[in-house]
Amino acid sequence: MTSPTGRALPTGPTGRTIVVLDERETPAPDLLRRLGVSCVSARDLPRGGGAPGASATSAAAAPSDGGELPAGTAVVLDALGIAIMTEPPGILLEAAQDPGAAVVSAEPEVWVHATATPPVAPPAGGAFADTATAAWGLLATGVVGAGAGAASTPWDGDGVVVAVLDTGVDAEHPDLAGRIVTARSFVDGEGAHDRNGHGTHVAGTVAGAREPAGGGPRYGVAPGARLLVGKVLGDDGSGTSGGVLEGLNWAVEQGAHVVSMSLGTPVAVGEPHLRYYEAAARAALAAGTVVIAAAGNDGPEPVNSPANCPSVMAVAALDTRLRRADFSCIGLNGDGGEVDIAAPGVAILSAHPLALAPTAVLDGTSMATPHVSGLAALAAQATGSRGRDLWEHLVTTAAPLADSARDVGRGLAVAPPHSS
Repeated sequence: MTSPTGRALPTGPTGRTIVVLDERETPAPDLLRRLGVSCVSARDLPRGGGAPGASATSAAAAPSDGGELPAGTAVVLDALGIAIMTEPPGILLEAAQDPGAAVVSAEPEVWVHATATPPVAPPAGGAFADTATAAWGLLATGVVGAGAGAASTPWDGDGVVVAVLDTGVDAEHPDLAGRIVTARSFVDGEGAHDRNGHGTHVAGTVAGAREPAGGGPRYGVAPGARLLVGKVLGDDGSGTSGGVLEGLNWAVEQGAHVVSMSLGTPVAVGEPHLRYYEAAARAALAAGTVVIAAAGNDGPEPVNSPANCPSVMAVAALDTRLRRADFSCIGLNGDGGEVDIAAPGVAILSAHPLALAPTAVLDGTSMATPHVSGLAALAAQATGSRGRDLWEHLVTTAAPLADSARDVGRGLAVAPPHSS
């Protein structure tokens, strides 16, 4: 796997361990202290070289420069009941093997990457194409009517908060003006500004302006939604599962209704999901937050992690014929490894950092995921649904497609109908 500059990106375990704790009777910090582990809350860590929204550290165990924590120290994600550690003590690892212990699991942190691919020409004979007024994904999902001059859905996501966990955002982009509540980096040494392009593109699809500043077709699904932007992938498009969990923990604490994650790690046939991702997604659902993630771009290979968790909504990519895109991963593994839903993911126009270009066209399940996240914002506004109810609304209202459930799940995610 390589970065946009051609540099090889890291893969596999990072060397840290992520621990899931059973908090039904005792808070996570107390459980860890009983095992002799010193703790620091994730909210007290300096991140990203003073990124917007980052708090000053107040814990004695936290480093003053945002660097590595002392060995054996646990970073506690309070909203998720999870801790991230370097060199966890043997007693903790032993506790993870005891079904009666308060330590549910201890698994390796892994590298994750953005899930976009170089754009290719859309297939011939596609049913949809961009028009002068709307990008084809908005037409296909019913956000904008297909007829000339047809009205858009009356819903715009007003009052709904969507967290985008990605490579950051260009907060100066005019099509995102007034939509970003706050942005915070969870990548050491990097601020929340997007120098990659991936995160700004995703944010634009979720909530770009109804009328783009530079003219051209509308591409934002939910222009009334508010955005929380967590930079969990560096400018090279890579990050760690621990960083993703830190961002998710922050998003839940900030009251996000939807979390959009266009990122992942490939998995093998028969490989189970990581228990810490599933625990985090369950905690998010219980807090009223739906986690939506990209299925992956490895072709007919298993759905990537974390989309392969039962409590994470896995999104496949469709081409302009509304068929599964050739690169989109499929549901080869059970127990959460299925595709849940599908959305446009080929030749997707959206915002881009202004220093690179104001807009760009990209392919990927990364591009399909923010379509579903934006549609979730519309549905949350239209129905008042949150958490598991919002999930059920999205999958039960999906439009059937020609491809099998293995490839596209319940079908095409669509906008809520006009109110009567």
